Parts: sequence; structure tokens; C-alpha cells
Amino acid sequence: GVVLLSLAPEGRATNLDAYLFGAITTTAPADVAVFAVITVVVLGVVALLGQRLYAVSDDEEYARAVGLPVLALNVVLAALVAATVVLSMRVVGLLLISALMIVPSAVAQQLSRSFRQTVVLACGIGLLVSVGGTTASYYAGTPSGGTIVLLAIGLFLLVISGVALRERTARRRHRRRARVHAAHPHEHGEGCGHPPVPHGDHVDYDHDGHLHAAHRTGSGVHYDEHGDAAARS
Repeated sequence: GVVLLSLAPEGRATNLDAYLFGAITTTAPADVAVFAVITVVVLGVVALLGQRLYAVSDDEEYARAVGLPVLALNVVLAALVAATVVLSMRVVGLLLISALMIVPSAVAQQLSRSFRQTVVLACGIGLLVSVGGTTASYYAGTPSGGTIVLLAIGLFLLVISGVALRERTARRRHRRRARVHAAHPHEHGEGCGHPPVPHGDHVDYDHDGHLHAAHRTGSGVHYDEHGDAAARS
């Protein structure tokens, strides 16, 4: 493509940067109509063959064993990818389209628990960063493609930082609970299964004839034994 553009008449070859790096300002109304047709075709094929395409992408041997036309589905998948590249290269550029196809999916995988959720969320994230990046590039005077990809990467870094923080907090909470249960395997509280016994400004719990009370401190929860249940009664 680069060679053919270099051989084009003078004036036409100047669009090379637009194809490589993206330039939404070069998009004409006719291009929008073509984009709409390609979008409808891609969405229609995915809606019709989504499960089969997933099976082929995930495990070709399994797909072949259950009788799916693996070669034909791979050709369809390659055609969909090519159509997506054509659809996006005028806005994002050929050099950046791979990032726009990968990064939203990577973000979605951090937040989703199923393939379907990942697909839907990745599409939403791609739409969000595309619109946001295009708007930002208009006001900042920067290339639309690079701005979109930088916004997607920024969102990815923000999400993985949040996920890492959440996992670290969960590990700390788990270790704190482990320390509590190591000292007292059963954590008392409302609905714990042991009869509550009001005692002054707190509630004790009758645990096998012993009165236990939970006290929360800065280091977690510890249990004090407040006498014998029979003696209290």
C-alpha cells in the first residue's frame, strides 16, 4: 500500500500520513456511509456466528471434533478483522489500529467474568475512548489516532491500578480474618447461631456454656470470655 501510494499522482500521496496515523478530518460523508455498512455487516455476522467463532478462537481441536467448519470460520474471522481495520484506519491509522483493538479488550478482561461480558464491555470502552479521544484531539490540536490510543492506555493503567489495589485490600482483609479465626475459629455476631446475652453496653454470645464477647480494635477483632452462662443465668 505504501508503495502504491508513493506512485500515486502528486497530491494524492500526501494522504499517506492520514492512513498511517489517522486523521478524522479527512473522513468524507461517503466514508461514513461505508463505515455504517461495514459496521452492520460485522455486527450481524458476530451475532449470527458468535458462539462458533468463539469456539474456533478458543480451541480449534474441540471445534473440529464437534464438526464445526474450522477453516471457513477462520476465514470469516480474518475477514471481520480486516473489515475492522478498514473501518478504523481513517480515524486511528494503520500503525495504531492494533492498539485500539487490543487495549479495550485488555481493560474489559480486568473487569469481566465471562467472554460475553468482555466483548460487550470492550465494545463500550472502544466507543468511549474513540469519542473522548476525538473530542480531545479537536480541542488540543493533536492527531486523533494517537490521542485515542493514549486515552485507551491511560484507562488501562487506571483500571489495573484499581484492580491491584482491590486485590491488595482483599488480601489484607483475608489475613486479618485469618488471625481472628486462628485465635477463635468462630466469629460471633448477629445471626451467628449462638444465643445473644445482653451484658451492660454490649452483647455476649453463649458458646457451649461460655459467654464470649467480640471487641473490635485497630488490629482487628479479639474475643474475651465473660464468665459462665449457667452462673450468669
